[in-house]
Amino acid sequence: MRPYLFLFFVFFQSCFLYAQESMTSNSDSLKEFRKIALAERRSYNKKRCSEDSIRAVRDSEIQHKYYINIAAPSGDKFLPAEELKMILQKHNIIWGGEWMGSDIGGYSGECYYSLMTELTEKKLGKDFIDELVKKSVALYVQKHPGKIFDYDEHSEWTYKKGSLSYTDDNDQLNKDFFSHFIYPEGYENYNSSVQKYRSSTLVTLILDTKGIVLKNQFSHHIFHDHNLKYIPYFEKEIKKFIKYTKFEPVKYGGYPVKGEISFSIYYK
Repeated sequence: MRPYLFLFFVFFQSCFLYAQESMTSNSDSLKEFRKIALAERRSYNKKRCSEDSIRAVRDSEIQHKYYINIAAPSGDKFLPAEELKMILQKHNIIWGGEWMGSDIGGYSGECYYSLMTELTEKKLGKDFIDELVKKSVALYVQKHPGKIFDYDEHSEWTYKKGSLSYTDDNDQLNKDFFSHFIYPEGYENYNSSVQKYRSSTLVTLILDTKGIVLKNQFSHHIFHDHNLKYIPYFEKEIKKFIKYTKFEPVKYGGYPVKGEISFSIYYK
């Protein structure tokens, strides 16, 4: 029986090696196919972009068009689109609408849309176009006085002209808060052997068009049970900070609006 077992083993090993070689060959073929497909896609995109850029330059000689870009794959629509269309028409500018690029490497006409917008801004002045956009937001706000703008890609809120960190305390807002904050006696600092995460408080504010706080809300994430009793103290100190802080208003399309903001206070 042993010779047969030996032959069976040799046969099995040969099949296994053949399967491995076949899989490697298929994998290499797939990689090569993807490489060729990517090169062809890039070549196609480059050709289309070149054609659309030439068309944009030609069209810009006889008309002005303006587009707004939104992020792929599901960007936020520009809310005052109808108002902007009406305002642009008064200045003989065609509202092209919103355009979205491809997040999978496809071509969606972005070269035409972006260049056409750039040429319009260059000929008429970017500041002039920006003012028209602001007017459209102002008109939208007049029609929707109760609208509270939350965060989307067309809105902007900064603290002392800077952006915030939403992962740690290394931003100006946290630095300002803790410059006057005293931890209560008995507070236990973050310990990685006891806590999985650092404790924090998420602060949500509704600001009016001048940055005045209309409403506040707190969501506490205290990951050390011993420190839960200090939540009222944290809230008192945060409210004090809010009271004496001058906040910038939320801006939508560059225009100050009533809006909702949020930031986190990270405890040690």
